[in-house]
Amino acid sequence: MLGQGCGKTVLARGPCAEVTRCTCGHIHLAMGPVTLRVEEEVLRAIGLTLAEALHNLADSEGGGREESEPAAALHAPTLGGWKQ
Repeated sequence: MLGQGCGKTVLARGPCAEVTRCTCGHIHLAMGPVTLRVEEEVLRAIGLTLAEALHNLADSEGGGREESEPAAALHAPTLGGWKQ
């Protein structure tokens, strides 16, 4: 029907990004003029990838990771490729 859009709930908002959930089930990751519409499992994988990148940045800035620390815990699950 015309005039009826999806309702959005803000899940998180920061100075450079916002994450909302649409009533139709999509997750919207907005960063400036770019918005990605993804499934929840893809958002989780993006979060894990970003966490790994931040961890590796911290390692490169001072001190290495202890060998006993499980690096595998930071890896995102394989989702079978990109989805649109």
